[in-house]
Amino acid sequence: MTASPYSVIIIGGGIVGLCVGLRALDLGLSATIVAKDDVMATTSAMSAGMVAPALEAMTEADPHLSFARYATAQKSWTAFADGIGLSEVLEMAQPGIWLWEPGPTADDMLKRFTDMGARAKLMTDASLGAIGYDAPFEGIEISGDWVISPEPVLAYLKNLFLERGGQWREANVLKVTAHEVVLTDDERLNAGHVVVCAGFGSARFAEGVPSLSALSPIKGHLLDITRKSDPALAGRMVRSPWGYFVFYDGLSKFGATMQSGRGDLDVEDSAVASLKDKSPKFTSGLVSAIDDDAVARVGVRAASPDHWPLIGKDAASGVWVATAMRRNGWIYGPYAAEAIIAGLTGVTLPDDAALYDPNRF
Repeated sequence: MTASPYSVIIIGGGIVGLCVGLRALDLGLSATIVAKDDVMATTSAMSAGMVAPALEAMTEADPHLSFARYATAQKSWTAFADGIGLSEVLEMAQPGIWLWEPGPTADDMLKRFTDMGARAKLMTDASLGAIGYDAPFEGIEISGDWVISPEPVLAYLKNLFLERGGQWREANVLKVTAHEVVLTDDERLNAGHVVVCAGFGSARFAEGVPSLSALSPIKGHLLDITRKSDPALAGRMVRSPWGYFVFYDGLSKFGATMQSGRGDLDVEDSAVASLKDKSPKFTSGLVSAIDDDAVARVGVRAASPDHWPLIGKDAASGVWVATAMRRNGWIYGPYAAEAIIAGLTGVTLPDDAALYDPNRF
């Protein structure tokens, strides 16, 4: 039976897969998400939920290039949020914070951010003190860098996807082609288009989708701290040379390790100990130190050889791919969705889309 050209099957139920599914429904396509895990078991759910172009770019080899690409991708969040009722969440987001101890001067550090194009300002002693940091710490606030609480937002997106007529299947996928998905019980699902958005899990389809052979894993640990945040910290993201804290209303996270080439999900005592050793270097005075109640979480992200995403149509197979977001799935989710659905419907692609051609390796 020939599938409707207006139907799409999406492999992967994290932030990228959900964004693709919702964008497909917006443009009148029928959409099915096939995920091997519940949405709360995805790497997207265990992550920090940072949409932070400047703070992400700050630690990379070419901050100017990275910031420009991240900022372009982030622009897709505005229209996406408007369409799904999340605009107020973004409007209320607190600016991100870069925190450091004396070394670089405040003017030099500020210049690093403003040179890349970020909206940055030095924090006063009073504004730092209000969130529990005193001398010798110095800080810079980054407007437009914000954090999204992953689990409630993912649950909201999944419910919205179902309410708008999307279909959700929890199943393991054996094989994908341009128009067919084969499940482990040999059930076959047909569609006009197939999109693989399964993070490093996408690599298992590389035999039939050659561009996915470029993927490599990056394992990451972070710590969940299940204590209510001080109101002054709720919604804040604080990054430093030693790691980051994110503070939600009833949960905080500290992270993270990045272990290139590792694809297992084992919790490593040494990695957890390393995080616990780093956290006291900049724990806010408004919260208790991380203790044994912290829960270690592990996720595996996908990376490409040049560290930029694969977003587009695999030339050999005809399968669409949106993966290799590395640590920036939350930045790229709506952008990847816009690019994929624009590509398969023939409408205008977003800016920079050609940069992420999955056939470039």
